[in-house]
Amino acid sequence: MWNRFMLGLKSAVIFITILALNGCDKFNSPRSSQVPSSPSVMTEGQNLPKTPTYDRDKLTRGMASPMVLDPWQVTETEQTSLIRDLFEGLTAYDAQGNIVPGAAESWQTKDNKHWTFVLREGLRWSNGAPLTAQDFVLSWQALSQSESPLKSYLLYLNLKEAKAVLEKKLPLKNLGIQAENDRTLLITLDKPTPYLPEMLAHIALLPQYRDADLWVSNGAYSLLFRDETGIQLIKNPYYWNKNAVSFKKVDYVPYDYVTNNGASLSEFDVLWSPHQISEHTRYFPQLCGYFYEFNLRNKQLKNPLVRKAIASLVSVTNMTMHEMPHAIPSSYFLPKAMLQGQDSRWEPVVAEQLLAKAQITEKRPLILQITYDDASVHRNIAQRLVQQLSESDLLRVESRETSWQALQEKRTKADFQIIRSGWCGDFNHPAAFLGLFYSKSPDNKSGYANPDYDRLFEQALASLSAKERSDIYLKLSEIIQQENLLLPLFQYTTPVYIAPSVMGAQKNPIGAIYSKDLWRKVEIGQ
Repeated sequence: MWNRFMLGLKSAVIFITILALNGCDKFNSPRSSQVPSSPSVMTEGQNLPKTPTYDRDKLTRGMASPMVLDPWQVTETEQTSLIRDLFEGLTAYDAQGNIVPGAAESWQTKDNKHWTFVLREGLRWSNGAPLTAQDFVLSWQALSQSESPLKSYLLYLNLKEAKAVLEKKLPLKNLGIQAENDRTLLITLDKPTPYLPEMLAHIALLPQYRDADLWVSNGAYSLLFRDETGIQLIKNPYYWNKNAVSFKKVDYVPYDYVTNNGASLSEFDVLWSPHQISEHTRYFPQLCGYFYEFNLRNKQLKNPLVRKAIASLVSVTNMTMHEMPHAIPSSYFLPKAMLQGQDSRWEPVVAEQLLAKAQITEKRPLILQITYDDASVHRNIAQRLVQQLSESDLLRVESRETSWQALQEKRTKADFQIIRSGWCGDFNHPAAFLGLFYSKSPDNKSGYANPDYDRLFEQALASLSAKERSDIYLKLSEIIQQENLLLPLFQYTTPVYIAPSVMGAQKNPIGAIYSKDLWRKVEIGQ
């Protein structure tokens, strides 16, 4: 199954949630008013300072979302920063967003279905107890029986017998994960998945301590205390790479987008989506695209010439500049970082000539209906799209505004011609996007079926060559582009304030800023 996130817009700030792992696509959904509870923890009588004091040993991070300590209760991307500070999975991300070894030091496979992961020697929990391969087995098994919506990630992972175990038709031991010994983990999939290491960095798959009465983690930091003023972490003395961790403490302080409690940006070291933009704000690209979707079942739109003509009339640069100035304009479906320069080409197209080949004339114009939901930003983008398409005398463009819920229903029922849509991959790999047009994917809602596309996609799944797979992914992207299977407009970004004294943070497409990768630049004389 190909995962999607829900996207929400609040005063033009993008929040990317993590719950929508199966079922219907839930793009650009409103933020839930339900706040997940967090476990109560730790010592009493200690408080975080209202005005954080910067020093060389402490990092202060603001958080607008509810602070969640349980990975299975995460609903907002911002919350993953705290989780990643506390826990580490088999794989992790480096500062550039690339997959690197985490708790596992190495892995191998001979067929992309049967994988062997070897854990680092001497791994320990934050209380000093040994961390073994069996801890990962028990954690994944517990996830499969939990009430967390993240448990469907086990299905998405293509884990063997995940569906039957989740439905409690088979015992836990049948789940495709086993510990051969304390350091060796065997993972069995029901279909080839060459990008499994990229998927294993997901927060759903983080190890959980066996004793639920003790709050223990395995990441670079452990929990010192939590109270109404925030959360304080302390460097984990048992972390395998503790010598590379600079900050001894990390404070997570609540941040209010509207009032900010009177605090200024200078009181924080790292802050996602700040209420004000400064020279120290960076825009991190997200693995999320904003586009309009063609109904490929429509009699006229299933003609690729018509779709190409429509796409040629749209200026993604003009659209983005006026409506989402910090987004990344792109006419490609894949995020820019995955294109390897593929989006640099330009092809001159005369829309009227293409429409004429499809027997569309001024006397018999193509009537197009643009469907979008009623949030102001979507309305503005839709109106600009209508304006651009109306420049052709061969098109008659109508706009249809509806509620977000109705938009989803129309898309599911294929009751549209061109409809606002969006997609996010929750791991940094082209397959998280390209699967939408694989005919056997349950997320292929467009009805697109191309034997050549399917053949290439399956070839990539079976290939053991990283270069061959990379070449195939570019070919698949080119098919999407040449056939104009959708109408991409831009890739989302998120503003992040990073204090000028904080070093080590780099823009990356998955928005990962681990506190363990950061350090403070101290001026001479301080």
